[in-house]
Amino acid sequence: MVVMRTVTETILGLGENLRWDVDEERLYWIDVFAATVYRCDLAGRDLRSWKFPGDSISSLALRKDGGALVTSVAGVYLFDFDSGDADPVFRPEVSDGFGFNDGTVDHRGRFITGMADGPLIQAVFGGRRDGLTPSAKLYRIDTDLSAHVIGDPIGVTNGPCLSPDGSTLYCGDSALRLVYAWDYDGATGETANRRTLARFTDGDAMPDGATVDDQGYLWVAAYQGGEVRRYAPDGTLDRRIPVPAAGPTSVAFAGPELDVLMVTSQGGGTAEHDGRILAFHNLGVRGLPERKFGQRDDGP
Repeated sequence: MVVMRTVTETILGLGENLRWDVDEERLYWIDVFAATVYRCDLAGRDLRSWKFPGDSISSLALRKDGGALVTSVAGVYLFDFDSGDADPVFRPEVSDGFGFNDGTVDHRGRFITGMADGPLIQAVFGGRRDGLTPSAKLYRIDTDLSAHVIGDPIGVTNGPCLSPDGSTLYCGDSALRLVYAWDYDGATGETANRRTLARFTDGDAMPDGATVDDQGYLWVAAYQGGEVRRYAPDGTLDRRIPVPAAGPTSVAFAGPELDVLMVTSQGGGTAEHDGRILAFHNLGVRGLPERKFGQRDDGP
């Protein structure tokens, strides 16, 4: 039987980007509009936080040598937890309403991130569903801090993650309610052959944060769907885990055995656990270690 518990008493405005550090055995996450990074142990103890010197944070990748690589509005930054300093790495020229939204680290220690298309979001929330053309971009930040456009145009980047062998990149488009898959070349960091893996067609649910388990199945937070969905590599919906929060936002496997599914959500709603971090035990599956920026799977 699946068992759920609340991890901390902190209620988040918009919790996102869960990361389990296997070296520290600590869970990291962000509160987007509080521009704050949090950390605690598996039981919710040893809670710490660091304020980013900006108005928001949209994604987080821990760095091999400490601190983090974060995205904020239309920029990518190196964030030093000790000093509180944030050094800009990349700020592309974009139109008003565009900004970074989510990110992950590949098997060579490179950061994959992407933007949200503000005008497209306005159109979607204004009731349009057809004839939408996304124009946001996906980027790859190499370990030398150079930036490169990859992938195809996207509406709202959410849940980028890679298959266990690193040969497939998954990423959701929350605006179009699709989950995509690309062939991913680990040597070059380039993508090819985008296809639609899954469509969210029920109610108002849309794909948000995601992770992959050690069987190669994709776990996706269904924002405004009140659940987490598990998809097979061929896109078949395999499992649904109800979440007592209206807007689940991100997922990650945590714990010494990587067998505890952590879930963040948006606060401010009427569901019992809106804004809480929740832990789900006894799912019968394990996740994969989160990679850090600058850390290669095949050695230093």
